[in-house]
Amino acid sequence: METRNDLTVGGSHAVYQEIKPMSDLTFRLMQAVMYVWDIFLRHPRNDMEKMPLKEGMTVVDYACGQGHYTIPLAEIVGPKGLVYAVDIQPLAVEVIRKKANRKSLRNVTAVLVDSYRTGIPDASADAVLFIDALHYITDSDALFREIHRLLKVGGVLCMDPGHLTVNEGRDIVE
Repeated sequence: METRNDLTVGGSHAVYQEIKPMSDLTFRLMQAVMYVWDIFLRHPRNDMEKMPLKEGMTVVDYACGQGHYTIPLAEIVGPKGLVYAVDIQPLAVEVIRKKANRKSLRNVTAVLVDSYRTGIPDASADAVLFIDALHYITDSDALFREIHRLLKVGGVLCMDPGHLTVNEGRDIVE
């Protein structure tokens, strides 16, 4: 694993399929939609109130996108906690880095990946958030192997199937 400033690049391994990021234009459109969504419809903190998050936790925001959850997570876990913001889109990790710097959050590590493998140490996460990204996944077995590897014993996966129905999401997880 290579580190450059606060951007960590996780390497792919032979057993993990390489994945491709969405286009920069698609990412920027999604970013605009989420900005409007936060203002008029639902702020991510409302969702996080239902999650077992506490100060000092280590949390992985897997498929973090533009940081819709990452920045509020970093504020919740506080300076003694850590948030890994993982995405395949280079613009996403750049946006995360800038947002964290603007808010002086030193507990956010942006992780750029090219496979489902993150490079984050085994059993290091108290929680993994995987919100509204299941419809992008081409190898759910690889994804859930990685999430399982990341979670500590007793760790929690907080997942929302987003664009899929709850039953479709449940079928994929099972």
